[in-house]
Amino acid sequence: MLTAYMRHRCLGYLVNLGARMRHRSRESRDMVTWVLNAADMLSLPDYANASNMLKELERNEAVSSNEWESLRETLATEYRASKRVRRDRTAKRVWALGRYMDLSRTDVSLLELLLSYETQPVVESMVDEILSHHGFARMHCHFFSVANPNLASMLDISTGTLRRRLATDSPLVRSGLVSVEDDGDFKLLERLQRLAHAPARSGMDVQQLLFDRAPTAELEWSDFDHVAAGRDHVERLIRGALERGERGVNVLLYGPPGTGKTQFCRTLANRLGITMYSIGEADEHGREPTRGERLQELRLAQRVLGRSRRSILLFDEMEDLLSDPNSMLRWLFGGGRGGRRNTSGSRVFLHRLLEETGVPTLWTTNAARETCPAVLRRMMYALELRKPSPRVRARIWSRQLKRQGIPSVESDVQALAREFDITPGVAAGATAAARVIDGGNVATVRQGVHSLARLLHGEKPPLQAPGEFDPTLIRAQTDPVELADRLAEHGARRFSLCLQGPPGTGKSAFVRFLAERIGLEVVQKRASDLMSMWVGETEKLIAEAFAEARDQEHFLVFDEADSLLADRRFAHRSWEISQVNEMLTWMETHPLPFACTTNFGEHLDPATLRRFDFKLGLDFLAPDQAMAAFRVFFGLDAPPAVRELAGVTPGDFAVVRRRAEILGKLDDATSLAAMLREECDAKPDRPRQIGFGVGPG
Repeated sequence: MLTAYMRHRCLGYLVNLGARMRHRSRESRDMVTWVLNAADMLSLPDYANASNMLKELERNEAVSSNEWESLRETLATEYRASKRVRRDRTAKRVWALGRYMDLSRTDVSLLELLLSYETQPVVESMVDEILSHHGFARMHCHFFSVANPNLASMLDISTGTLRRRLATDSPLVRSGLVSVEDDGDFKLLERLQRLAHAPARSGMDVQQLLFDRAPTAELEWSDFDHVAAGRDHVERLIRGALERGERGVNVLLYGPPGTGKTQFCRTLANRLGITMYSIGEADEHGREPTRGERLQELRLAQRVLGRSRRSILLFDEMEDLLSDPNSMLRWLFGGGRGGRRNTSGSRVFLHRLLEETGVPTLWTTNAARETCPAVLRRMMYALELRKPSPRVRARIWSRQLKRQGIPSVESDVQALAREFDITPGVAAGATAAARVIDGGNVATVRQGVHSLARLLHGEKPPLQAPGEFDPTLIRAQTDPVELADRLAEHGARRFSLCLQGPPGTGKSAFVRFLAERIGLEVVQKRASDLMSMWVGETEKLIAEAFAEARDQEHFLVFDEADSLLADRRFAHRSWEISQVNEMLTWMETHPLPFACTTNFGEHLDPATLRRFDFKLGLDFLAPDQAMAAFRVFFGLDAPPAVRELAGVTPGDFAVVRRRAEILGKLDDATSLAAMLREECDAKPDRPRQIGFGVGPG
């Protein structure tokens, strides 16, 4: 049923059309036919016997002059009588949108017509049955075209005015409310149908009606401590932009999938106490929007929210929009009519959109380096979100386990953080899945996250925590405890350290002991994490490792460093040289402590050794140390045979202890000594002199 206001609008459209039609035309005949069919709906008192009049009309080829004038007078009288009706809910929303965007009355009237056609069957029927089959339509053009005189007639404007209101630089087109194709056909942004479909309880706020508020953040501000400097800079930038009403404020959040880019944006909005709207996540039917629809929505949001000091926008996965900008922008901005506009003009439109944006906009991408440099230059700040540090991961795991009601202790949390180098999104998904399975437990969480980690990063062994550091079980020419004490007392923030020695001699344990003494958290990188089959990728990963440690102010440790610093004299491929060069360059400029560990110091490039401030060689345990290690690991007095072991390390004792636990021989000293002997005999590298001692580079 028509509202009083929609009846008034339909009468107005008919009056305007009737004023410009010839009474003997086929269009006037169709107009009379349609009015007679819709007489009851339009509540036309002079047409109570419309059915008889329709039968009479079928026998005549044209409408008589008297009939035509009578119809026009009836429509005009009813239209004048209905002028005092108030706008209905949809019309009020459309006019509120017009005020937000400073649109002219003609622009708003055009929006009303387009929206009514999409949402009101009576208007759709009027347009289709009166106009779409004759005159302009015979030229095989769409009714909604800038060249259609009938459309101008309905709005009581000239065709020239219609063209100007739909030009590429007009408010309707520049805002994204209406898109114009190369052939002049145009259509309304589907999102505006929300103004008609939203229930009365949704209110009149067009911001809330047109745009989707981002969900509440699941993470906390402290969960981004690993990027604290950049995080705080973005907060200050957005806060200042809102306070001053600055234009052109765009911030890029980039990094691998799952590193928390979207969550960071939500957390930022919560911290600032403002509303964030997500742009272009779904069309009006819940389907994936096209590129053009996403950018149209962005342009609309910039215009509608441009005066707000309490709103920001989130445009997720910008690479979807910008991966092939030429064809999309050419269509979106109405470029190329008649083949006159080239793609460089389209780029100008995009650049101008970024430069003149009235609402601070956060952009996220998984592939920043694939984005056009001209677009990146128009970002005010770019924040790389990396995988969180073990300390931050532990905090995230603790919260997720608690949120899902999965019982755990501190050691469980630390183990998950240490074993799985995963992102907040994976942690949230794994704990939620575990809760579904009988309420969940840590073992279920571990199984789930292992499956995801294997899919995302390939099958890699987890990073194992080194054994507890015991200085009495370290054999080196320089006292490692004294070295750590001196570095801590000196407050040195920039030094490098190379630790060489057989496996199991305590290299990693000492590095972590040293990092703890100077108050830094360790970020550990294995050579296998950095080596890539793609040309240039290893160098990029090396640079990112140093940058990550620098930004997070962590102690960087490279395990298996001989693979990254191999002697270039024996290189056979160019990349074997370039990756060593990359390492050397960063080693010279890195502002924080870093260390390299290797089992094969003799394989290192000679140029690398002079770049280490300290070089520490660790060797197999001395006889007295082996006897002491027996007591530490097994709680038993060592048999004399242990003193004679050649090539034993603390790592060997740890392996034998695990084996003895399984075999039930932890209280059998003789068997334990025999197993240690087997470990030593299995080694290809026999005891040797320590490679080098501590000293300046």
